[in-house]
Amino acid sequence: MTRSQKLIASVLGIALTATGCGRKEVAEVPEPVAEAPAPAIAPAPTPVAVDRLDPAPDTRRILEERIHFAVDRSDLSPEARAILAAKVEILRSTPGLTVLIDGHADERGSDEYNLALSKRRAAEAKRFLVTQGIDVTRLESVGYGEEQPLDRTSGETAWAINRRAGFQVTGGAVSQR
Repeated sequence: MTRSQKLIASVLGIALTATGCGRKEVAEVPEPVAEAPAPAIAPAPTPVAVDRLDPAPDTRRILEERIHFAVDRSDLSPEARAILAAKVEILRSTPGLTVLIDGHADERGSDEYNLALSKRRAAEAKRFLVTQGIDVTRLESVGYGEEQPLDRTSGETAWAINRRAGFQVTGGAVSQR
């Protein structure tokens, strides 16, 4: 090493040592704050007899989640199958539940065609649930054609929203009362 390299190395070593050996910082301690008195604890509510409890709100959300279809199709997409599979798990674990499946179409096509297509969509969702072991007597399907759009505007976004099958719990612990 040359003399200048040694000098630079020594200066760097001293600088690193000096910065590493600085004094410790003392953490600031905040001033103590007077606490408000704790509120009085209310007595526990008296238990009420309940003949059945509704499953968690997520259960209803899963059961009533819609599935959507491609243009002029009634076959189930992989996403629709996954949504239906989640419903199957709940329906298996809650045998008293009954469900109405309603099929819908977008505004394109004749009234007769859209009604038939919406019925096929509802029937396809029902068929999937039945093939997964759900008793057919627990499921009802109906088609509404284009008569009950979720989005009344025209355009691909609205049409995609309206090409669907909906699910309504009609009996059992999570039915509408």
